[in-house]
Amino acid sequence: RRPFSKELRELAAWKLEAMYKHRVEERVSAVLKKTGLLPETPHDMERIMENAEKYFVSDELHSEISVSSGVAATAMMDGYSGVVNIAPFACLIGRVIEGILTPWARERHYPMMSVEIDGNLLPPSIVNKLDIFMLNVLRLREDPAVSSLVEPESGKRELLSRMNNGS
Repeated sequence: RRPFSKELRELAAWKLEAMYKHRVEERVSAVLKKTGLLPETPHDMERIMENAEKYFVSDELHSEISVSSGVAATAMMDGYSGVVNIAPFACLIGRVIEGILTPWARERHYPMMSVEIDGNLLPPSIVNKLDIFMLNVLRLREDPAVSSLVEPESGKRELLSRMNNGS
């Protein structure tokens, strides 16, 4: 209530910092969008939290779990073709997200995969699961251009001959 209280100064500083960070984010996003390197992602936190509360957790549990699961659900409902939950090895939050997101995705036939990363190269079993995930994503959208991802045998021979000739 006091105009120069410590709390009011902290709130004003926080709002200024937030405005500055949003401005920087918008400028960086504008540059990256031109390159095509920045995909459209859900940003409406009210909608994300509504989806999280509707499908996953109560409104009393606002945490990384509700935000991550809400973003994944919103993205899938907005037309994304699949979700990969990437978490540090043995991360409890990553496992909880997997536990609540996987059944939801399975009910809707959405491709969903969880990967725990420990800093080493991914083992072949995980790489194979990623390949299967990719095929499930392509199958979900029934993209007619899927055949272009599979290189015909003649194309393989041509590529091998180029590699052997050094061109």
